Amino acid sequence: MPRRSLKQLYVSEFSGYNLHKLQQDLMAGLTVAAVALPLALAFGVVSGA
Repeated sequence: MPRRSLKQLYVSEFSGYNLHKLQQDLMAGLTVAAVALPLALAFGVVSGA
């Protein structure tokens, strides 16, 4: 398999990426953070850490 440069990989991977998809990804990240952070804190409290 021929090696491709990092720039070529980025261009091929993000060729269809746009502002709408970025907004969706940011909202998904915030949603995961809103659930995961309190859950991690709760596990720490319960374990006595």
